[in-house]
Amino acid sequence: MQMSDDRISALPDEIICHIISFLPTEDVFTTNVLSKRWRPLGGLLLHNLDFDDRRWSRELYPRFINLVYRTIYARSVQKPIKRFRLRCDGNSTYEPLESDVVTWLTAAAERGMEHLDVHISDRHNLNCIFSFKNLLVLLLKVIHITAMPISTVDLPLLKTLHLNGVYLSQHWFLLEILNGCPILEDFEAKNIYVRHSTNEYDTEFKRLTKLVKADISTLSVFNVPLEAFSNVEFLRLEEFYGCVPVFANLTHLEIICRSNVNWCSLFDVLEKCPKLQNLVLNMPQLVTSVSCLLWYPKIFPKCLSSQFKECTIENYRGQQHELQFVQHLMLNSTSLKRITICSPPSMNPQEMLEMQKELSFFPMNSATCELRLLKMMVATAAAVALHPARSLVEASGGIITLWDLMVVEVEFSVSFDHVLMVGGRMKQEDILVEVANVL
Repeated sequence: MQMSDDRISALPDEIICHIISFLPTEDVFTTNVLSKRWRPLGGLLLHNLDFDDRRWSRELYPRFINLVYRTIYARSVQKPIKRFRLRCDGNSTYEPLESDVVTWLTAAAERGMEHLDVHISDRHNLNCIFSFKNLLVLLLKVIHITAMPISTVDLPLLKTLHLNGVYLSQHWFLLEILNGCPILEDFEAKNIYVRHSTNEYDTEFKRLTKLVKADISTLSVFNVPLEAFSNVEFLRLEEFYGCVPVFANLTHLEIICRSNVNWCSLFDVLEKCPKLQNLVLNMPQLVTSVSCLLWYPKIFPKCLSSQFKECTIENYRGQQHELQFVQHLMLNSTSLKRITICSPPSMNPQEMLEMQKELSFFPMNSATCELRLLKMMVATAAAVALHPARSLVEASGGIITLWDLMVVEVEFSVSFDHVLMVGGRMKQEDILVEVANVL
């Protein structure tokens, strides 16, 4: 092949457009220098538009504004916009006017926009978004919603709605938003703020009958009836409140415990999750007070006895009430496949040994259950090095091996000390180190 051969330009327009769709939109037009044939493709055939003002200085910011306008209006109904991402988060010394942003979003909606991702730090009122009927996915971050006429939200096709750092002037705006999404399947609400809240609603929340996944860990302040989310298969929340409905389809439940754990209330909730298979309990960051170490469950939830498969306990410190829960789980769950115990970074090796000793002697009713012991650490590391085991402890005819972790530089979230209990006895396993970059 000669150096002058241009094999990429010989590809069909659809493939070329797919290739350049992975670039930020402002970079797409720089591909013009590669080939004359590429020049019309960026503006006319590119379905995904991605604009980020952090790359533009104050002097060049008018060019950014002009680029957004030209790119959007170069499209047509025949060449629709599928995805539109706009990030203006205040890193620039200049920001677009509210009228500019509203015009861009409206024009994109008129050109068939289905996926909208907006992150704007300035206090623009963008309630126009909630009338874009073609939207399938809506991701809003750091958005201010200061006005919303009643019954104006109309998102008949929306399936995914993620709200992060959204500011609402009135608490009932959330009701309007959810009631205007009749076929919503995936809902996430994090760090939602409200200026004026009475927790009273003039109209009722409609039950989201198509909802499959809900992360509502910060919605308790809004007093949104849990009945609205009772159809989900996946649920993450900080606390149960109000009247708890039956979650007939729920298979995965994650509960974040900010303060003391009320086990009796938790068991009452689990009784209303007949199909539960996976449970994640994030225990309080601070040591639980003595008054809440007492645990007198009336009955063991049926859902934890039959089809229940996996339980994860995060920030586990081996307190008496935590031990009691794990013991009851091992004794009563016949189909349990795995229990994962994650201790906090503050737990020292001696405490880990004591915890492992206690857990190793608990009888287990499931012959195939694995017990994983992980210590979560946040450290600085450019490299992770393991050295030979520091201590061994005999347990149930097997060996538990503790490893040290040496880390330096870049921040990581690290899990180590992997031990398995299979069929009620401990056995030695190869160490498993899972490193997840959290940067």
